[in-house]
Amino acid sequence: MKNHYRLWIALSLVIVFAAGVLGGILLDKYAIDKKPRKRVDRKGSVRFPSIEDMAVELNLTPEQQEKIREVFRNNEGKFKTLRKDIDARLKNMRSQLKKEINSVLTEEQRQKFEAMIQKYISQRKKEEMERRKDRPDRHRNERKDDRDHPKRRCPR
Repeated sequence: MKNHYRLWIALSLVIVFAAGVLGGILLDKYAIDKKPRKRVDRKGSVRFPSIEDMAVELNLTPEQQEKIREVFRNNEGKFKTLRKDIDARLKNMRSQLKKEINSVLTEEQRQKFEAMIQKYISQRKKEEMERRKDRPDRHRNERKDDRDHPKRRCPR
């Protein structure tokens, strides 16, 4: 009889321990925000509300919603062209800056400078991957004909 009680006590302790571990894991995963979200405050960076949000807040008619979707579609190419132009200009400016800095440095310093740049680039890529993991990408797994979905946000 004595062994019977010991078995129940041991089994109870194991169950309580397992419940504590499981509770801790679930609490850590779902209730505790490990990484505080940084809010990037960029001057001039404006996010447009979704068509759905505008429809609710502005009381848009279905016709107005369709016209706004058309406005987004008509301007999407302009945004893409502008982004490409800005990217090309920034790449050119960075290249020129790098040439000017290299003209001041010794050969040994140039090699260290290049290593610094590569380290910086890899760090930026790593940070970008982390940011993408934290937020769903609206273009992932998207077909061309799905781009006009009502929840679609205005192009950046």
